[in-house]
Amino acid sequence: MAEGLFQPLLVTTPEPGHKLKDVLTLQQMIALLKEEEDYWEPDQLNTKLMITRLRKIFYDQWGWNSELIRGAKDIESRYDVEILPTPTEHTKPLRRYVNKSYQPVYRKVVYTNHDRIYGSSRAGEVPFIYQNDHQELLLPDGYYCDTAHVLAGLDAYNYKEPVSPLPHFLFFLKDLLPHVDSNVDIVTWLGDIASTSGDFIFDYLRNKNRPVIMSQEQTYINIDAPGSDMLGDVDPYIISQHYDVGSSKGMRYTDILQDYYFNPASARNKRVSIFCNAVGLKGWDGSNFSNEAEWMKYYTKQLRDNITFQVFSLSGEKISAFILLLKIWFNGYKSVLKKELLLEIWLIALKEQIKKEPA
Repeated sequence: MAEGLFQPLLVTTPEPGHKLKDVLTLQQMIALLKEEEDYWEPDQLNTKLMITRLRKIFYDQWGWNSELIRGAKDIESRYDVEILPTPTEHTKPLRRYVNKSYQPVYRKVVYTNHDRIYGSSRAGEVPFIYQNDHQELLLPDGYYCDTAHVLAGLDAYNYKEPVSPLPHFLFFLKDLLPHVDSNVDIVTWLGDIASTSGDFIFDYLRNKNRPVIMSQEQTYINIDAPGSDMLGDVDPYIISQHYDVGSSKGMRYTDILQDYYFNPASARNKRVSIFCNAVGLKGWDGSNFSNEAEWMKYYTKQLRDNITFQVFSLSGEKISAFILLLKIWFNGYKSVLKKELLLEIWLIALKEQIKKEPA
C-alpha cells in the first residue's frame, strides 16, 4: 500500500469504539426504521420525504440544514436534538477543536413532549434507534455498514447542489471561493476522507509542527473513515441509480433496503464498479482506469476545499481558523494534509474490490 497506509472498505469488524454486543443486524434495523416510517402515516410511500425524516434521526442541524442539504431544512423531524458540552448516556461526540486541541461537544437525540404516539411520557428520553451507535449494523453478507451514511447520501442525491458558503442566488460566483461541486460527495466518501486529513493538520499544529507518525495517521483513517462508513458512503450511489428514491409515491425506504441487501440479484453485486462510474472513473481495463490522472487532479481540489470547510467549522469559525482556511486553500500544508495520498489509497481499495466483482 502507499506508504504503508490503507483505506478500509469492506470490513468484518465494527469500527473502533463500537462494542460488538451493541451491533444490530440489518433486519433488526429495518424493523426499527419501519416503526419510524409508520409514525409518519400516511407518508410511508413518500420515499423522498421519508429518507429526509429518517436521515434527521442521525444527522440534523450543525450545517446539515444551512450548508449540506439546504433543500430539506424545513422538513419536520420526530425528535429533538440537543448539543451538550459534556457527554451523557447515549450521546455521540461531534468533533470540535479549541486552540487546535480536540474538545468535542455531544449530540443527544430525544423524544419531544408532543410525540404522536407517546405524548410527553418519554420527553427527554433517547430513542432506542439512536442508542449505542446503532447506525453501524451488520449486513447479511457479514460486512459492516453505517446506515446513517446511506441515508445522508440518498437525501443529498434528492437535493443535489454544490456546497458553498454563498447563498443560492450567488452560486454563479462559487468558483471564486472554496466549494465542493457535489453535496452527495461531501456528505459521503469525500467528507470522510476530509475528516482524516483534517485530523492530520490539527495533530501537526497541536504538536508544534511535528510530523504525524504513520501509525497515528492510520489510526485517524480508521476512526474518521472506517470501512463501515465508507461502505455506507458507496451504497447511496448504487441505490439512487436502481430505485426511485426521489418519488413521492414510491416504495417504502425499508423495502428498498430489503431488496438491495437481501435480493441475490441486486445491483450491490457490482456496487464498486457502479460507484466508480458514478464518481467519474472511466475505462476500467482490469487493473486501472484510463482517466485516473485527471480524476486525481479534479478530486484533489475538491478534497482541498472540503478540508477548508471542516477546519473552519470545527475551529469555531474564528479569525485564526479563517487564516488556516486560506493557507489550505492556497495549497499550504501539502505534506501534512496528504490529499493525494488519501485519494490514492481510496482508489487502491476500490480497484481491489472491483477485481473481485462478477464481470
